[in-house]
Amino acid sequence: MAFEISKLQVVCSLFSNTIGEDLYYAKQIKESIDAAIPENQNSKPEAFVSKAKELRKKIGSEIDLSNVVVIKAAREKKVYSMLDLRAQLLSAAKATCQFNSGLVILTGLKEAICPEGKRWSKRRKTEYQEAVDFARSFFQQRTRPSTKISLIIF
Repeated sequence: MAFEISKLQVVCSLFSNTIGEDLYYAKQIKESIDAAIPENQNSKPEAFVSKAKELRKKIGSEIDLSNVVVIKAAREKKVYSMLDLRAQLLSAAKATCQFNSGLVILTGLKEAICPEGKRWSKRRKTEYQEAVDFARSFFQQRTRPSTKISLIIF
């Protein structure tokens, strides 16, 4: 369910000029993007974001999507650390700060903190919540008040 909400947030951010306030239209766009993704990649946030960006380019070819940054918290053969997350957030902030609005998508945070096969302990839940809070406050503190940065956590 949370994954579906995150997808809708991506659609609402990328297609805000197209959909306006119409969430039904946003849901239709989300479903069409989902249908375009191969079945074996349907659970990957990167595949959804990639297809959404492709569709956005088709709709408005003059639209620059350089203000959209995807951060992957879980990396192969690399242990999760807050320092690495901070470095990735800083890089995303630098990439989006030149625009009046931006979209930062943080993926794989749950998988980075609790790898497959492990269980969600109280410590891991706390660490996840702290990482989410850190990411939110990071962008609040490091962007101009007039800048609209959307942070979506998959």
